[in-house]
Amino acid sequence: MKSRMTGDCHVRFCESFSLKCLILLDYDHFQGNLLAPIELIEYGDFQCAYCAEVYTVIKYLQECYGNRLKFVYRHYPISTQHPLAVQAVVAAEAAALQGKFWYMHDMIYENQKYLTRASFSEFAREIDLDTEAFEDCRGHRKLYRKVIGDFEGGVKSDLDSTPTFFINGVRYNGFDDFDSLSSALENANHFQYSAPERAIRNLR
Repeated sequence: MKSRMTGDCHVRFCESFSLKCLILLDYDHFQGNLLAPIELIEYGDFQCAYCAEVYTVIKYLQECYGNRLKFVYRHYPISTQHPLAVQAVVAAEAAALQGKFWYMHDMIYENQKYLTRASFSEFAREIDLDTEAFEDCRGHRKLYRKVIGDFEGGVKSDLDSTPTFFINGVRYNGFDDFDSLSSALENANHFQYSAPERAIRNLR
């Protein structure tokens, strides 16, 4: 898996790279307990091979941490390298309008190696979306504004690759394997704000 290193040691957290965009409950996609003490944010690209690898790691972390972990997914499609990345985001957001963002999210990552332009319509049928509404929504400006909003948030937070993680608002710069991420999550209590404080900020 991809690693990020600085100097002569692995840097797990970098205080100078803090998250610039707080979680918005009516905007962000998240799973888990709203007041979980650990908040893990991923900026991902649906066509990034590293993101597909870490997808299974995140699933295992969610199983292991249960209500202690809130996982937030934000889009950072690198369209210059991945020609279907933006279309994948739009498909996920169109599914979100029918309450099935995470179903589409999972379908895309689990079938990443075989993605084509026709894949998203096939996935919509497989997860029982109203396919007519799904197709109509894919050209809606609102969905593209979500793509742009997430991407600009990543730029403000100094992203340079995917996946990029923030734990309790602080950028994580270590390995993306289970043991490394789990160790970092266990140390999350060192960081900026508590779960109740995050909830208050989120509701503003």
